[in-house]
Amino acid sequence: MKKLYLSLAFLSAFTFQVSAQLQGLDVVKVPEAQQPYSGEYVYIPDVDGYKTLKCDFHTHTIFSDGDVKPENRVWEGAIRGLDVIAITDHIEYRPNKFITADHNESYRRAKTVEESSNLVVIPGAEITRSKPLGHINALFLKDANALDVEDPLVAIDNALEQGAFIMWNHPGWPNDTSTIYKVHKDLIKQKKIHGVELVNGFEYYPKAFNYCKEYNLTYMGNTDIHGVYKQTYRTDKQYGPMTIIFAKERSHEGVKEALFAGRSVVKFGDILIGAEKNLTALVKACLAYEVKEVNGNQALVKVVNKSTLNFEILLDNKAGTILGNATVEFKVRLNDKIKFTNTYITDNSQLVINVASLK
Repeated sequence: MKKLYLSLAFLSAFTFQVSAQLQGLDVVKVPEAQQPYSGEYVYIPDVDGYKTLKCDFHTHTIFSDGDVKPENRVWEGAIRGLDVIAITDHIEYRPNKFITADHNESYRRAKTVEESSNLVVIPGAEITRSKPLGHINALFLKDANALDVEDPLVAIDNALEQGAFIMWNHPGWPNDTSTIYKVHKDLIKQKKIHGVELVNGFEYYPKAFNYCKEYNLTYMGNTDIHGVYKQTYRTDKQYGPMTIIFAKERSHEGVKEALFAGRSVVKFGDILIGAEKNLTALVKACLAYEVKEVNGNQALVKVVNKSTLNFEILLDNKAGTILGNATVEFKVRLNDKIKFTNTYITDNSQLVINVASLK
């Protein structure tokens, strides 16, 4: 009874205080309550003079088989803290029978909130066929209707005529084999595939890491979101995959140039996947390094992680973690090498950096 009495007394006092503050007021505006809540804040500093942008290049809306309107999909991206989102509804698969608009309508609607959401919204579409070709995303389209043709290879050519960036989607889906077929090799040889989606939703494809390395393709990872984002992902654990790009500017053209140039790293949880040069640049941008003491070949170094990324390391055969926004000190030999064990260049190679080169 005592606890209840105290609680009621506190509640009564609080209610009286609020009532006193609100008495006679017609309207109380609370603008801070209108700001998007982000439960998945990811901060990465700019890299080598480029702007670091967080992107999702594979999303769906009610205009194919998604559950949300295009405008809401963009606002979800803003809540995630993204900089760029692509609307990539299916061309061939549109089960929502109440949708009768053409294939450009989802982007048109998403574009209406581009400025207010502070996101770069990219027009795209998904060519949706069975294996061996599988699913293909075309980004930066001018007219998605040109992809609505019988032959998927003609659809790809029609996208390329519009200057599209072509991504081979989820190579390990739906049969859990990430086979690269002759059609993919031919398209790559003809420069008609530019990137590979290495992470899709809740799975990733280690064998496909090798395709990006072997064929010099852009490393990409996306949600392929269909449902409501916050009902799909555990945002507190930052599991939602994203493609991190290093762009000359935060614009449609800046994003496009960065993708064609291959300046990307994929983030999925604490896993980072990318070309060696891009992972190296990312690590060096995130970790500030200072030598505190030198005793012969031994040194005490301080490392400050300026990002929210976690880095798992192996140094002198000892495992450790450099947490996001953390400062650590450890003794090293200046000629030591650090292996970043949560990074991947291929399925069996990880980023290794000389300690001295971090400075």
